[in-house]
Amino acid sequence: MLFALGLSGCVTQPLGSGQHEKEQAEYAQMLYVIGEALKADMAVVLVADLTPHKSLADAEGMSKWTSNVIWTHEAKPEIAFSRKFQNNELQRDPKTTYLFKAFEVHILPPGKYLLTGGDDYQLKATLDAFGKKPGATGRARGARGTASLTPETYREYYLEMNWKEGTTHTQTRTQKYCTTIHRASGNCVAWGEQQYDETTPGMGAGYYQDTDSRDIPALKVQVRLPPKQALASFTLQGGQLVLSQRSHLKTPSYRYRQGNCRKVAADKVDCPLEGFTVHTLAPPMDFTRNYLATRATLNAEQQALLSRLVPMQVTVLGRQGPADPVWGTPISLP
Repeated sequence: MLFALGLSGCVTQPLGSGQHEKEQAEYAQMLYVIGEALKADMAVVLVADLTPHKSLADAEGMSKWTSNVIWTHEAKPEIAFSRKFQNNELQRDPKTTYLFKAFEVHILPPGKYLLTGGDDYQLKATLDAFGKKPGATGRARGARGTASLTPETYREYYLEMNWKEGTTHTQTRTQKYCTTIHRASGNCVAWGEQQYDETTPGMGAGYYQDTDSRDIPALKVQVRLPPKQALASFTLQGGQLVLSQRSHLKTPSYRYRQGNCRKVAADKVDCPLEGFTVHTLAPPMDFTRNYLATRATLNAEQQALLSRLVPMQVTVLGRQGPADPVWGTPISLP
């Protein structure tokens, strides 16, 4: 399943009838859960499983961004909303459930949510570069926020050109031949069969592009902002079905001064934040409508449920920059 925007996590493979029926039952169950959550005065947020841009969907593009933008409930900050998809394949949960293999489903309490951080990466890096300057956890926190660095193994995909020898395809064929001819008429009255190999050229010799992967050291950079520094907000009403805007981090989305960092645990360094940027794109309503229109198995009740979907309304609180055709609109700390 390939779309112009590029699905980030899921690609549909041909299904046998048994697997197809199983998936249809799972989708029906998920739609039932969504309906019951809305009846219980909860809000449901769907997040389209898309890359920021089709140019970022290949092997190398996946390491240039992350989708883990953090929204916290203003009145109950222990409740957070973030995408489940992980660019680092080693951190993905194989049990993550998608609606129609294209939408994450988040059931959330109503209220106001603040954009207060995100999880990004610093690839090919270790904590050794930060020395051993100790400090209490609070000492490395800044008024604008904190970047917490912890080591993580990252699976990096890359493209390379490899020489490949030319190939041929050999197929065994069968042909008939006459074994007995009628003397008077000259017609063949008995036939035999013989097999022979037919060889045709395949791929020509030359350099071809391959995708490969390697596990590299990296630092996960967890940026957290105090509520007063939140970059944006949105409000959910009870019983509301909402399509999320697309929010992502263009690596590196953070800025800190290494000399101000402090080691607060054996495997953790905190740095006062100097800058942080999140890029946003409008909720993909056209994509979603077109996609849902292909679901021929939806009954009338399920269609009515999904027709309630509305785009998320986001209020920008940070400094908004000019839109980029690939990344979208940046929102930064003022």
